[in-house]
Amino acid sequence: MLASSASCERKSASVQTIATNSYDPLPELREFEAARRAQTDFVHLPSSDHAFGADPYTITPFGDGKRFVSILRGRDAIVVLDASLQELQRLPAPPSPSGVAVSSDGKTVFVVGERAGRIERFVVRDDAPHLEAAGRYELPDVRALRDVAVGPEGALYAVEEDRGRLISLVPQPFDAPQADSILPARRSDITLGGAPVRVVRVGKFVITNCLLAHALVVRTVDDDGAVADAGETRITHDGPIWSFSARPAGDDLLVLAGGVEDHPLDRRGGFFGYIDSFVFLYKVHDGAAERLSMVNVSEFGVVTPKAVELDETAEGKLAAFVTGYGGESLVRFVFGDAGKPPTDVRLHSLPGGSRAIAKRAGGGFVIANPLLDAFVTLNDAGDVQKIVPVVDAPVDASRRGTLRLGEALFFTTLMAPKNKADDAHSRFTCETCHFEGHVDGRIHHTGRGDVRVVTKPLLGLFNNRPHFSRALDPDLSSIAHNEFRVAGAGNDYLPWFSLEPPSAHPTLSAMQEAAYFGSRLPPLELRKALMTFLMAFSHRTNPAIEGRSAFSALESEGARVFRDRCESCHQARTSTDDAMSRVTSFNAWESHIFSSGPIVWAMNEYRKTGVEPYVHERGARVPSLRRLYKKRPYLTSGAAKDLQGVLDRVGWTDDGAFFHDGAPEGAKKLDAREAEAMRAFLELL
Repeated sequence: MLASSASCERKSASVQTIATNSYDPLPELREFEAARRAQTDFVHLPSSDHAFGADPYTITPFGDGKRFVSILRGRDAIVVLDASLQELQRLPAPPSPSGVAVSSDGKTVFVVGERAGRIERFVVRDDAPHLEAAGRYELPDVRALRDVAVGPEGALYAVEEDRGRLISLVPQPFDAPQADSILPARRSDITLGGAPVRVVRVGKFVITNCLLAHALVVRTVDDDGAVADAGETRITHDGPIWSFSARPAGDDLLVLAGGVEDHPLDRRGGFFGYIDSFVFLYKVHDGAAERLSMVNVSEFGVVTPKAVELDETAEGKLAAFVTGYGGESLVRFVFGDAGKPPTDVRLHSLPGGSRAIAKRAGGGFVIANPLLDAFVTLNDAGDVQKIVPVVDAPVDASRRGTLRLGEALFFTTLMAPKNKADDAHSRFTCETCHFEGHVDGRIHHTGRGDVRVVTKPLLGLFNNRPHFSRALDPDLSSIAHNEFRVAGAGNDYLPWFSLEPPSAHPTLSAMQEAAYFGSRLPPLELRKALMTFLMAFSHRTNPAIEGRSAFSALESEGARVFRDRCESCHQARTSTDDAMSRVTSFNAWESHIFSSGPIVWAMNEYRKTGVEPYVHERGARVPSLRRLYKKRPYLTSGAAKDLQGVLDRVGWTDDGAFFHDGAPEGAKKLDAREAEAMRAFLELL
């Protein structure tokens, strides 16, 4: 769904082929889009960090287990909740908070944020204030921290998405710290690559999820808790893994992983094939991983499983609690002996949007749900007991309702609620191929000849049209209209449908704006809602510019190289299809980059630059260069695994030809200094 050029391949048919008889919705949708564009200042387009609500991203018990700590990613805040999930305290968090860890004794909490190079430390109090800032560990050369974990010895582990590092810290003795104390620690780094987004310490093991490498990486620790230099076990799939839960089993490790089907994406049937959601049970033994079983949870309505819990029954059998961001179900099952496929399966209805799950003291579970901006309590069986909205500022209900509906269409199965999950057919959402709206790291067949392409981000589409590498969608109107057909292709229902009644869908019923949805959501309103979401779905603030306002000497040098070699195609436009939006003053680039970063660095033309086979007879549309650290691998073909790989391939000839790949012998190349400077500049975009 919305899988860049992958979806566009099937969109070239006339809109009259849809089941709307003579009605063509595109004129009305385009009128709606034009009105919204006329009201939008693309030069000052805000990032979407805070656009979609509070976004409770994690939830973890601490202290006596009757209180919980969570982070509100959309509010840069840490919150403490009581046993009923009522807010007791709110504190500032590192910008774009993304990870929380609690020490094994429940007395210390650690928090990291994507836009801060530090691990903040808090001590737990029995009464208010429940958390109190107590120093931090500085990581000045690190950016895009995504998660943190802590071992029983007090060792800390953090993962950096941008440069793919797993960082170990062994704290050193310190006096009673103040809130702003910088704490001492012995540090060691291991480069894992592949955009690590989660880290967990279980027994003697540290497990990391490297999202774009499609791998869980398992390493052991030494006596101090530092990650060992040698000895690595990788569980690798053909497609992303979104979640995992692990338990020690003697000297071994059991891992439950939730991700997309471990099968190449297959589009030869005219639909997106083999992208159901699965959970996989592994045993790690003597440095090797053995797959014990796998379960297609899409069959149960659990899609994009981000919240999984590996548990044990009273009889000592392995059990799994699995729910997803994209579906409207929770499934609990018990594995057979030796981890064989389950036979005892129990299904429960649950609103979509579940991202994190944790046990409650005394029984049951709690869930953090960013889609609903709420916390959810479940009983032991898995039934919903209560939905507790995050306390947040009031918003315009009508605008919020449309935006929220569009977000639900994007991240859940509501765009294709009747899809099958048998054989190649799949139940999926946009996020199946676009994690948090970005990419999945796949290089997949398009179903057209030998053409293979990478997935592209779906953030920032509003000022980056026409869309996708083949540029077959001229605007958001055509995207929204076509994606309903693409989402349900290969299934026996028509894409022009209403959601009626919305109360039949747990996700919509649970939203605070449920009254806005009324008794029926007609097809045109569904498309406008998806467009409204995509208009607001801009790139998050770049961690590389946090707290800065000017180029370094190296970045300034790189900007000049980029101006001379690249900007004729990757133009400094704030709207890709508007040549008049080009920032023609080179000196103005700096202020734009260090403000909201509105420049798209693209244009609406095709180029042939040697990246073969070409996705279009005229080459490929010049792509946007925003947030490159989120877009790996690079080039339309995915041939470059990192930015250095892109720059190594660059070449040009005296007759003005430029090559991103396949430069002829004798072509001029960037020297080492130019490449270093260019990379430093590109990392700011």
